[in-house]
Amino acid sequence: MVTSGTFCSYYDQQECQSCKWLGTSYPVQLQQKETLIKRALSHFPSFKLDSTVPSAQQGFRNKAKLSVTGTTEKPILGLTGFSQGTKQGLDKIDQGREILACPIHHPKLNEMIGDLPQWITRFNLIPYQIENRSGELKSVILFYSPLSDEMYLRFVLRSKECVSRIRKLLPELLAKFPSLKSVSANIQPIPHAILEGPEEIFITDQKFIHHTLGALTLQLAPQAFVQTNVEVATKLYQTAADWIAEIKPKRMLELFCGQGPFSFFAAKSSGQILGLEINAEAVETANKTAQALRLSHLNFRCVDVANAEGEIQNANADLILVNPPRRGLGKEGLEQLLKQPAKHLFYSSCSVESLEKDAKALAATYQLQRAQIFDLFPHTEHFETLVHFTKK
Repeated sequence: MVTSGTFCSYYDQQECQSCKWLGTSYPVQLQQKETLIKRALSHFPSFKLDSTVPSAQQGFRNKAKLSVTGTTEKPILGLTGFSQGTKQGLDKIDQGREILACPIHHPKLNEMIGDLPQWITRFNLIPYQIENRSGELKSVILFYSPLSDEMYLRFVLRSKECVSRIRKLLPELLAKFPSLKSVSANIQPIPHAILEGPEEIFITDQKFIHHTLGALTLQLAPQAFVQTNVEVATKLYQTAADWIAEIKPKRMLELFCGQGPFSFFAAKSSGQILGLEINAEAVETANKTAQALRLSHLNFRCVDVANAEGEIQNANADLILVNPPRRGLGKEGLEQLLKQPAKHLFYSSCSVESLEKDAKALAATYQLQRAQIFDLFPHTEHFETLVHFTKK
């Protein structure tokens, strides 16, 4: 069923169409996602599809990424303009579309976002102009962890020129928003469509926030990957832990582990756990969390999975959990898994297309036991799927 009006004025006025399915009723959205996953895994003879884990329909998104356009005196936070002249008066990419109160953002994010324009003016940050390649401030990135009530804020800048101005006035911003614990400047000098650069300059002493998922509290570094829907992500990690508890593996290996949430949730029911991740900062944070929680049987290493044949084979895991990026495992990742397949393989996927492709490649070695959808991304075609394969 398609509705004529929605709870989002930005969508209804065609200012933002990011939530492409917003005009479709939520039960129908879930049905469509179940149809997609059944089709993607249809080459397996039979498997159990558990009930989909739904999401709240508003206020569920804990992370915001907003472009900054306009001027220093009147900055515009939201989206860039239409580049193809699809809407009268907004036919240039540097003419921004203001999104200060997105209804899918957590209210705490919107509280901060609504106040940021005046701080951009006070910090004297010149919004970056894409066409002219001038200015400094490209975007802002925020994340709020509701159970710990902590937030980080990142300014994505073309250079370090204005970092000192942010530092000078930052105490006032921190005093106004007690939840704001970590503030940093990400330096992204390249004039291409790259969201952020490799260099992170911390303006606060604290370089992470405490990120609570259920009973578990992690140290979350601003550059590390984090799921944007905390409530449903917690259910995803807990479900994986419950499935792993039924197996009780002696040796578990997590690939593309990030800061290791799957490993930490599975810690009580697994023996030795090794996580491999290419992001050095995420690995460092994961190891610090393991030490803080006194989980000596958890270890994380900075390794590119595509070149991790030795680590994967030496782990001799009876259970491997993979959580690849949207592109999937890739040729090298698949080759590594199939050289020494584990008895159990858990695959957490954010892309039904790459899951379908990888599952077909795994079908000669693995059979599919069960799958479950976790709707981390309501009102879009995207969703997370947890799949349990067993070795034939």
